[in-house]
Amino acid sequence: MILARRSGPHHGIIHLSVGAGLIVVAMLLAGCGAPGAASSSTAQLVPVKPTKPISISVLDGAGDLTINKPLFDQFVKDNPDLISGIQYQAAAAPDVAGKVKAQEMAGQPDTSIVLGGPDVLGAALAQKLLLQVLPEYKTNMIDLAEVQDAGRKQLQDFAGGFGVLVVYQTSGPFLATHPKVVSTPPKTPEQLLEWAKANPGKFTYANPANSGPGRSFMMALPYLLGDKDPKDPQNGWDKTWAYLAELGKYVTSYPASSTILNQQFGSGQLDIIPTIVSMDIQNRYTGSWAPDTAVSMFDNQPLVTDGHFFMVPKGVSAETLYVDLKLVSYVLGTAQQVETLGPVTLTAANKNATLDKGTAEQKAIVEKWGRPDFYPKAFAGKTVGPLDPPNMQKAFDLWQRNVGSKVGG
Repeated sequence: MILARRSGPHHGIIHLSVGAGLIVVAMLLAGCGAPGAASSSTAQLVPVKPTKPISISVLDGAGDLTINKPLFDQFVKDNPDLISGIQYQAAAAPDVAGKVKAQEMAGQPDTSIVLGGPDVLGAALAQKLLLQVLPEYKTNMIDLAEVQDAGRKQLQDFAGGFGVLVVYQTSGPFLATHPKVVSTPPKTPEQLLEWAKANPGKFTYANPANSGPGRSFMMALPYLLGDKDPKDPQNGWDKTWAYLAELGKYVTSYPASSTILNQQFGSGQLDIIPTIVSMDIQNRYTGSWAPDTAVSMFDNQPLVTDGHFFMVPKGVSAETLYVDLKLVSYVLGTAQQVETLGPVTLTAANKNATLDKGTAEQKAIVEKWGRPDFYPKAFAGKTVGPLDPPNMQKAFDLWQRNVGSKVGG
């Protein structure tokens, strides 16, 4: 999914992917005892303030720490009575649920917080690994109604109470091109197919299960191609699967991650790739891509909204839960969210965190690298939410079976 890099205190990369819309999720048990203790099937875990500072651990499956780690570290400094430190781990999105499940099965739920997008959320929900934090612990947290507008609330509702939105973005997809090679970017999926046919091996996208741009590209196609039901990849994407299979005839490989895809594009191995806002800005800012790299979008294209969530695994102690809820409330504070704006995100999870509240350095970076003549206009168009977690998992499986396993077929 989204791995991210950070350069400087406010800069990073997000490969994001989340969207709007409510999802129907099975109600998971909220009652859990301390790590290793027997779980209760009826009692709700009650957060308890630690009597002495505790250490917690964070498992990042989306690159969120490249944006939020400075906030986490500052929380530790500001709350020495609650927390002594944070242990950080990172994993590819498809591996996160397995790691948490293994801890659960071993009776050692060592992870206090999971960070990830809808792919991580969906996999964790499927295995019933998460504690439902909303509405159960609403009074223990920041008032989300004060920091979320309608669009952000849609993404919050997307999590069904099992995650708290901490990253928000209208991310893409966009097409990144080398202008000296591609003078006229494709304006429709059909034109992209014709271009790929004439230039085999020069276009690809990363595995959607581990790539925000790959996932956004895949989810935008049903709208662009006029599929029967853009929200149903199994029964409503006939045109999309046929298109991706045909496009795949001119693809030599699907990179395992966006990081690899970006490197291939930056080195000139690829001439067109799908991208998202965060990667476009960050790669040019860090010099991974040429400064004159161009971005464009298809005609009449909807943009897929995106976001990442703060999730609490089942099995945490009452004291860990108390600290977790304090931490997510801190991270969502307006002043803290303003710090996340820069050459990665142009929007924050807190609606009140806007660039006008940022530093002169942040404003200068966005003015230089944030395409002020392009992105505001793009954001003003139609937006759609991503697939809900169960259907996203279906889409990943179908893509692997029908597309990914048949490279060059």
